[in-house]
Amino acid sequence: MLRMLVFMLAAWAETQSGSIPVVVEDFENPRTPRSVWVVNIPNENASVRLTGENPHDGKSCLELRYKFVASGGFQYLGIPNKVEILAPIHRLRYLIHGDSSGCSYGVQVTDAHGETHQYSGNTGQGGILDFRGWREVVVPIDEGHETWGGDKDGKLDYPITGVTFTVGQPKTGEKASAAEGILRFDTLSADSDRGEAETLGSKVAVISPGYGSDVKGDTKIVVSAPGFANLTARCWKGGPGPGSDSAVATIRLDGDGGGSFLFPADEYPHGPITVRIHGEAGSLKDNCYLQLYNRGGISWREGIPTAPPPAAEGMRLIFADDFRGKLSISGTDTKATYYDHKPPNGSQDFSVHVFSDFQSPKNPFHQVDDYLRIRADDRTHASGLLSSIKNDGSGIKARVPCYFEARLIGPNATGTWPAFWLMTDYMTDSKTKGGDKAPVDELDILEAYGGEGHGSPNAFDSYMVTPHCWNQGEEGKAMEKKAFEGLLNPIKMGKFGIRSAWFETFHIYGCKITETDTIYYCDDVEVGRHPTFPVSKANPHFFLINLATGGGWPVDLSRYNGIADMYVDYVRVYGH
Repeated sequence: MLRMLVFMLAAWAETQSGSIPVVVEDFENPRTPRSVWVVNIPNENASVRLTGENPHDGKSCLELRYKFVASGGFQYLGIPNKVEILAPIHRLRYLIHGDSSGCSYGVQVTDAHGETHQYSGNTGQGGILDFRGWREVVVPIDEGHETWGGDKDGKLDYPITGVTFTVGQPKTGEKASAAEGILRFDTLSADSDRGEAETLGSKVAVISPGYGSDVKGDTKIVVSAPGFANLTARCWKGGPGPGSDSAVATIRLDGDGGGSFLFPADEYPHGPITVRIHGEAGSLKDNCYLQLYNRGGISWREGIPTAPPPAAEGMRLIFADDFRGKLSISGTDTKATYYDHKPPNGSQDFSVHVFSDFQSPKNPFHQVDDYLRIRADDRTHASGLLSSIKNDGSGIKARVPCYFEARLIGPNATGTWPAFWLMTDYMTDSKTKGGDKAPVDELDILEAYGGEGHGSPNAFDSYMVTPHCWNQGEEGKAMEKKAFEGLLNPIKMGKFGIRSAWFETFHIYGCKITETDTIYYCDDVEVGRHPTFPVSKANPHFFLINLATGGGWPVDLSRYNGIADMYVDYVRVYGH
């Protein structure tokens, strides 16, 4: 109903002024994180939540509960809304349910370069809550206003990345007053010269089945992509050699951007698969990566091959795990195969979604058939890391010459960071060589960064191979720099004849370390090498596999209902 009303208003407005109202945030999605920041008051004096009580539009609105006190400095708060407004706009509009508190209200806009643009009573765009009930607030974006931070150029650079509702405590003359109450906000929209798709960069979304769902046989996939007329769906198919890319369907959308297609799951590989759904309209392009688990389908290259990998010729198999047996992961049991943090004790863990224990309610590790699944989940704010050595230094490791490999598939969601990497055994070495300052090498075989578009790494089929020489002074930094510069980063898989990307289907990632060279592989194809570092020659290596989020990139799993999955088929270690 809301969307229909917006389209009607758009048609009327276009005939009147050429500006089209576009809904930016409707406050209907319970998965979208909501927060409030405060200045000069305790955090507990302000909270926000979605509520179904008295919304203006739809089924819910955003509710703010606040309490300003009379003492102290001037108090105010902000409710940030993450947005992406690509095309220039003239006005922002939102609905506020007033409480006659006398508080002030306004808006802060964050632009592409991090500069804050404030529209408030100071420059004539804000107002005072001297009313009760719903009222529309119109913010003229083109008018003069206050700015600070970012590139400090005073210009509103697109895309707009945030819109923050601000509320300030009331004043009697120049004296600040106490106030306590409840405010509600609904339907943030923008007046644009362009339509919804061009203004917001329309995104392809899957309505059903849910992201990460199990499928089997002919499966109906329902999609929504307002602003696009047609979509195409593709999925990697098994077969000779590396398999092949296949067209699943061309989807014609209705006037609201809705449509569906049939996915014949039995014709595709058993296990984890990614259906890529693409929309294109003029300069607008968008990709949605639907992760599914195919309970049916055709077994294709699953499990550990009978033959050893070419790079391990002349070596013996030290360790192999195809995750057929019960998962053996623990943060405390030294008899477990894997430790669920980066040793020691997770003190060096990294990830916006926190690496969590296998035994905890936030457990991110699950066995699905003969696969290990690691899930990043907004609901638990958790993800996972496996280490092949534990806090006492025991575990799986190998000295040069050695070879490590893993077959896996990662998620291409904004801010996801699947990785397979090696480190020299600093746990044993640190006992005699300086604690946590012991020299250590890190060899990142696969660092894949998910996400496409503004503010993301634009990964597509690229990933990084990154060597490090930690705690080795200037000499170590020089070795690391020379090694990195000699690699062909980013590793664009297509340029090496590898036709599918790390998120489209499974690939085997490997690293061979000899006395002279450290060599990186993808599907047995060499993708880079550098001279072996001294610490790598002296100390054994262990492996880590993780699905992290962040790493300096923005994280947003909202398109995928707050989840992203990494699957590991097997891992093998060879040595002498």
